[in-house]
Amino acid sequence: MLNNMLTYLAIVFSLLMFVEAEQRWHTSQIALTKLYDLQNDHFNVFNKYLDLEIKRLEELKDHVAAVYEWRDHKKTNRNILHNHLDVTKLMKQMHQHVLKTKDLIKNKLSIEALREIDENKDLSGNHVLLAHRAIKRLQKFYAIPTSDMSEGRFNNKIIGDKMDACECYVMAKYCSEENDMYGVIDWAVEAYYKWKSDGQPECVDPEILNFYIMSSSVFTGFNFMNLIPLNESSNFQEDTDKFLRYYHLIKNELFELNKERALGAFEVYNNLEAQSFSQEFRHLCKHGVSQIITKHLKCRYQTKNSFYRMLMPFKEEDIWSEPLIKIYHDVLYENEISRIKTMASENMIDAEIQSAATAKIVEEKSRLGQVYWINDNDAVEYFHSLSNRIETFTGFTSQTAELYQIVNYGLGGHYLPHYDPFQKGTENENFGNRLVTVLFYLTDVQNEGYTSFPKLNIIAPTEKGSALVWHNLNMFDGKINHDTIHGSCPILKGNKWIMTKWLYEEGQHLPYDWRKKESAFE
Repeated sequence: MLNNMLTYLAIVFSLLMFVEAEQRWHTSQIALTKLYDLQNDHFNVFNKYLDLEIKRLEELKDHVAAVYEWRDHKKTNRNILHNHLDVTKLMKQMHQHVLKTKDLIKNKLSIEALREIDENKDLSGNHVLLAHRAIKRLQKFYAIPTSDMSEGRFNNKIIGDKMDACECYVMAKYCSEENDMYGVIDWAVEAYYKWKSDGQPECVDPEILNFYIMSSSVFTGFNFMNLIPLNESSNFQEDTDKFLRYYHLIKNELFELNKERALGAFEVYNNLEAQSFSQEFRHLCKHGVSQIITKHLKCRYQTKNSFYRMLMPFKEEDIWSEPLIKIYHDVLYENEISRIKTMASENMIDAEIQSAATAKIVEEKSRLGQVYWINDNDAVEYFHSLSNRIETFTGFTSQTAELYQIVNYGLGGHYLPHYDPFQKGTENENFGNRLVTVLFYLTDVQNEGYTSFPKLNIIAPTEKGSALVWHNLNMFDGKINHDTIHGSCPILKGNKWIMTKWLYEEGQHLPYDWRKKESAFE
C-alpha cells in the first residue's frame, strides 16, 4: 500500500513541477516580428539547401550514368588489361570517378548552406511558451471561458482564429508543466471535445490526454475521468481507482506543494488582487466607460496663444478637470511615427526598473512590454519640433524633461495601475518629480488595451497620432494627485505602440518651491 501511495504521489508531484524557462511573461510584437523574420530567413536557407541538393543529385545521376557508359565501353576492350600503360590510365580514371562520386555524396555545398542559420537565434519552444503564458494570463484577467478563448471570441468580439484540437492539447500540456491544474482540466476537456469533432487527429495522444483529465480531476474535484473510452490494454482506470483510494492520505502534502510552487505565469495578476482599485481596473478594461461631455468638459480648437497655431490649431478634448486630463488629436505626424518605430525596433529590451531596496536594475513585472529610450542626439535632430509642440500645448518647458520613452505591447502586454511622479533615487532626482505626463499613441488599439484611470472610473481613447496629457501633481502645492493612478489594459488582439515624455518640476513657473518638498507622496 505504501509503495502504491508513493507511486501516485510521484505522478502528481511531476505535474506540480514548474518549468524554469525564461522569466519573461509577455510577448512583444517586436519580438514576434523578429521571430517571424528569422523564420523567413530559415525558409530562405532551406530553399537554398533544396536547390543545391537537387542540383547535386542531378549531377550525381549524370555522373553515374557517364561512369556506367565508360565502364560498358571498357568491358568490350579487355586487351587494355595486357598493356601496363593502359591499365595505369584506367586505374587513374577509376580513381577520379570515385573521388568525384564521393564529393557529390558528401554534399559540402549543401552543408555549408545549412550553416547559414544563426544557431544563437533559434526557433525554440520558449517563444511558444511565452505565447501560451500570455493566453493564460489574458484568460485570468478578463475571465474568458476556455470555450470562448478556443473559439477566438470575447464580449461578442473576434480576438483571434479558432483553435483546433491540437492547439488546445498543447495548452493543456503547458498548463500541466506550470502547475495550473484548473487550466489543465479546462483545456484538456476542450481538447477532447475538439478531438472527437475533428476526427481524432494524431497530434493528440488520447492516453496522455486522459492522464491530464484524470490527474486534474482528482486535484480539482471536477470528475471528467470517464470522458475518453480507453482500450482494454490501458490501465488508467485501475490507476485512477487506486489513486482515489489513497488520495485522502496525500492531499494535504499535494496542496502544500501547490502553495510553495506559485504559478509564475499568474504572479503579476495575483499581485494585482492586493492593489487598490484592482476591480475597477479590471472592469474598465473589460467594458470601458463612455465619457459624457458636460459643460466643464468640452472639445475645442486651441491656439494656446501661438501665432502659428492660428492657422493650425490643436484639436483639444477635455477628459477630466481635476486632475487635468486632456487629449490632443493629430499632434504626431505619420512620418514621425514611422521614424520612431524604425529607430526603436532594433533596440527594444524588456522593461526594467531600479530597485528601491537594492538600487539594482531588475525586471519590471508590473509592466509587460519592451522599451527603448531615444537618446539626446536623436531627440534633438529628429524631434525638436515635437518638443516645441509639447511646450505649446502643455504650457511647460521641455528643457528639463526626461528622454522620450518608446514602449511596445504585444499579446498580453500591459502596465498595472501605478503613479508616474516619484523619481527619488534616479538620475532625474535633482529635477524634482514628474509634473506632467505626455503619452503619444503610435497605433490605434483594437478592442481592449485602453489607458484607464480606475479611481476616476474612466478610460482614455487610444487614437493613433494623439497625445494624452495629464498633471500628476497638484499645481498649488506639488503633492501627488492620487486620482492620477492609471494603467494600460492587457492587449487581447493587435499591437500597441506608445511614446511617453515626462516634464519635470525643474525649470517651470510654479507657485510652490519644489526643492523644499520632501516627497510628492506627502
